[in-house]
Amino acid sequence: MKKKLLSLFAFGAVLTASAQTVLFEDNFDSYTAGSGLVAQNVSWAYWSSAAPSDATVSSDFANSGANSANVNGTSNDIVLPIGPFSSGKYDIKFKMYLPAGAGGYFNALHTWSGTSTAYQWACDVFFDGTGVATWTTGGTQGGAVTVGTDTWFDVQITADMDNDLGRIYLNGVAANEWQWSLNNANGAAGANTLAAVNFYGTNASNTNGNYYIDDVQVIESTGVSVKPLTSEKISKVSVYPNPTNSNFSIEIPESFVGGEISIIDLTGKVVMRDRITQSAVKRFDVSNLNDGIYLIRMNNGAAQFTDRLMKK
Repeated sequence: MKKKLLSLFAFGAVLTASAQTVLFEDNFDSYTAGSGLVAQNVSWAYWSSAAPSDATVSSDFANSGANSANVNGTSNDIVLPIGPFSSGKYDIKFKMYLPAGAGGYFNALHTWSGTSTAYQWACDVFFDGTGVATWTTGGTQGGAVTVGTDTWFDVQITADMDNDLGRIYLNGVAANEWQWSLNNANGAAGANTLAAVNFYGTNASNTNGNYYIDDVQVIESTGVSVKPLTSEKISKVSVYPNPTNSNFSIEIPESFVGGEISIIDLTGKVVMRDRITQSAVKRFDVSNLNDGIYLIRMNNGAAQFTDRLMKK
């Protein structure tokens, strides 16, 4: 059932003093099982209005209530239009169920229209028949995260237009981070916007997939941006100045001594690497790097830290 409501609450330790607004949610329980989804709710759309390709409301599996939406085979191709938004931070959340053997696929888009072919993708996420997820973002293929089959799991796409940052979460774990505005296929500069999420009935092998989605939400977060990824609470890591056009410094705590620090571009290439021999303020010269977003990663096995650096 689709509902629009306002929800204001505080996050925990990582995100504080932020407000969230649920812009859209659907658990499919108000629809007739066995009938098409788009046919029953105009908030959903066909990929192309010229070639209707509806998914089916199903009672086979449900994460909550009695129904879910079944995307089965390449004749199923449905879209949830969003915005389009060019500022702010948005989370697209849903539950997903992969019967063993088939696999699945979805994507998020910078631009989309049911009456135009001027599409621009932000990310592709694929699942094979054993429940292994891979993706294409910023022109780079990656991932090998196992979510499993015959069980419901959590999916979240975060689009932070204010910081031009995208993130894929699987079962609550950040699996991938990239520059949101880049075209997913070739890494070319694209629109820093969020326009839609698309559920298509294919899989990692580009054959017929079969999967179910439930409890879909689109959430706007006010007054908060995506935070750096960390695996532990670290009180003394500071990166400055950020953004920078030439040099930056990082305060390295004792817990990372013996490890290494890397600077990684959005294709996954390590452009700088150095050993950490002492707790100190370390300075890096990045004047020769191309402008853009880089990841700063520290790791000594027991502790990990990731932050973003903007070079401009």
